[in-house]
Amino acid sequence: MYGDDTVYARNVPVRKTFYLCFLCAAVGCSSGSVDTPTPLGIGLAAQDGEDTSTVGGIEAMTEILAKNPADEIALVQRGNEWFQNAAWDDAIADYSAALAIKNDPKTYYNRAVAYTAKEDFARAVDDYTTAIKLNPTDSSPYFNRGVVLHRMGKTAEGIQDLTEAMRLDPKDAACPLNRGLLYLGVGLIDRAIADFDNALLLSPKMLEAYINRGYAYHMSGNYDQAIIDFTAAIRISPKGALGYSNRGNSYSKKGDLDQALKDLDEAVRLDFTDAQIYNNRGTIHGARGDHGKAVADFSRAIELAPSFAAAYRNRAAAYHHMTNIEKARADYETAMRIDPTGADLVPDVYRRK
Repeated sequence: MYGDDTVYARNVPVRKTFYLCFLCAAVGCSSGSVDTPTPLGIGLAAQDGEDTSTVGGIEAMTEILAKNPADEIALVQRGNEWFQNAAWDDAIADYSAALAIKNDPKTYYNRAVAYTAKEDFARAVDDYTTAIKLNPTDSSPYFNRGVVLHRMGKTAEGIQDLTEAMRLDPKDAACPLNRGLLYLGVGLIDRAIADFDNALLLSPKMLEAYINRGYAYHMSGNYDQAIIDFTAAIRISPKGALGYSNRGNSYSKKGDLDQALKDLDEAVRLDFTDAQIYNNRGTIHGARGDHGKAVADFSRAIELAPSFAAAYRNRAAAYHHMTNIEKARADYETAMRIDPTGADLVPDVYRRK
């Protein structure tokens, strides 16, 4: 029996506002902010009016600091340059030096983002907390701290932070989107759907909101509504494989295997490097009784992700249907070795006594 087919939600995004202090050619400087990717998820477009350029590079800032090591602006700017080159430790060192000169909430925020990139979550939370104390009306530190707390297993506290971020910035669709994802993480599906509804009211073409609301509907058994949302996601991003893969799985749950296979075929065409998609298509082939094609898809999934226990279990099931008992046994044993917690998904006859 096949079973490990999955509808996927998007990863939790982090607000990508990254404060920059721009050096000007004339005496003095101006302040601004720019959206800069962090390693925790989905990117959002820069807001209108934001300057997304940087002035000067690492060498230029180093020359300035050689003449005046206490130039706080140059330290922050060089930290930003290090950050954009993924040199997290160098960025943190420059931000720390700048903070020794000036207690600035934006610099604490930037250092927190660098710590987050290093997955040093405890230090990140400390810096976000200091940024909040220095500027309690800024939603961004609450937003990012909420997501980091979730990554630390403190989802309830993360939800509180995202709720505060929503209060401070009620027009930011990313806030309810993220809180909805955290609600999903604790099984509060109705609350998650309400948040995704809110995100779509604020941003009607928000791809992530449709994908995640579709995921929530699918998990609640409302496959028709899930299909509607995944179809909307496909309209927004017709070259995105995730919408087709998820919609195919929802069609499968409704018993429409022909449409499910069409969607999974398109998902594979759009992204032939995703092991999950091959695994999902394999389950459709298996449900249609085409076990040879199922084995081919599960094998490709295993090639792409050698530690993919679900693909081994599913290939074992396909081999079992083909009466290739030895290969089925070998795959089940590999699956149990990779994922001992999934032993209950292995038929008794294939478990060693």
